[in-house]
Amino acid sequence: MKAINIAELKNRLSHYLRMVRRGQPILVRDRNRIIARIDPAGGDVSEQGEEADRLADLEARGIIRRGQGSFPGKLLKRRPRVKADVVEALLREREESR
Repeated sequence: MKAINIAELKNRLSHYLRMVRRGQPILVRDRNRIIARIDPAGGDVSEQGEEADRLADLEARGIIRRGQGSFPGKLLKRRPRVKADVVEALLREREESR
């Protein structure tokens, strides 16, 4: 989600409305304080709810930064080769903690 100042929004309104039309919400700042959010009409189901609001707040405060690209599926297809028995390691750890 992009956060912009009022002056920039006024100067490039058409550009930012095209972004909103493509589905990207825009946060509007006044002196670096979020005052408004511009969403596509009708809303996006994936961006609704308390969780989305919480993430937007964290992003606006600079605590998190959302990814811009898609996750490469080939990373999930390639499994690491490990010669460890996970169940055995878990049982051994439980025994050691007693």
